[in-house]
Amino acid sequence: MQDRPDANVLLEAIQDLLIKEVLPALKDNDAVSYKTLVSWNMLGVISREIKYGEIFLDQEIERVSNFLRENSISFVTTDTKDKTYLAKMELCRSLNEKLTDYIRKKKIANEDATLWNLVKESLNEKLRISNPRFGTGE
Repeated sequence: MQDRPDANVLLEAIQDLLIKEVLPALKDNDAVSYKTLVSWNMLGVISREIKYGEIFLDQEIERVSNFLRENSISFVTTDTKDKTYLAKMELCRSLNEKLTDYIRKKKIANEDATLWNLVKESLNEKLRISNPRFGTGE
């Protein structure tokens, strides 16, 4: 673990600099102003990914694994406790491919509430990282 400032504090400091100092200095340059705003937003996504990414990833792996197991769909999984974040991402991709194949083969429509709630929860978590205002009414 790093001492203070940690990655999120550093990212917030860069965001603060971009919004309060760089963007006002670029008011006459629309293209660079836009790129500055996009950069500010990307830093926020990175910060939320650091904060919540692994938590959401672990939850998605558990949800999808449970669904596949309950529906007797064979898949290879191991305990995620000792896996790196990137290894967990790869496992999650693999599990989602199995889930996608299952949906296609069974031609499942949206009346399977359990399945679609699983999918919606995963989507909700991804949106909370990429755009936290999505679905909050803000």
